[in-house]
Amino acid sequence: MNLEETVQHATRDTGAEHAGRPRPYWHLLSRFAAASVVATAISQVVFLLSYSLGAAPVVATVAAWLAGAVPNFALNRRTWGNRGRVGLRGQLLRYGTISVLTALLAAAATHLAEGLAHSAFPDERSAQVAVVWAAFAGTYAAMFVLKFFLIDRLVFTRDRPPPPC
Repeated sequence: MNLEETVQHATRDTGAEHAGRPRPYWHLLSRFAAASVVATAISQVVFLLSYSLGAAPVVATVAAWLAGAVPNFALNRRTWGNRGRVGLRGQLLRYGTISVLTALLAAAATHLAEGLAHSAFPDERSAQVAVVWAAFAGTYAAMFVLKFFLIDRLVFTRDRPPPPC
């Protein structure tokens, strides 16, 4: 695909309907961003609370992931115009795979960050929390764009017109 086709593909309508009109691609991205803000706020609070109260980084990451993944899936499913039970099982499986892989990356990053934080700040718990939290938040920030394209192309694919030849 050349640059012109890529731009046309990125700006074409996805086939989702809103008030009788197709949604432009930027609309999906903005709704995905809004859902991500909600999920991120929830997961950040859960991570910071659980880790600062003494949970291991991996435990805090899993708790935060669970707290954010459920509303994120529900909001994004609506964004792409999916409702009801049709295709739900496959969407949950594909979304869960992407989400679990992201959580595993975050768990690895927080585990490594904790080791660095304890070495750099052996007696400063607030600095340790800040370093480990930065690794957690940074992983999700880095995955934002990739997750959007994976969710758009792999998770919520029902009723999408085939790409032009």
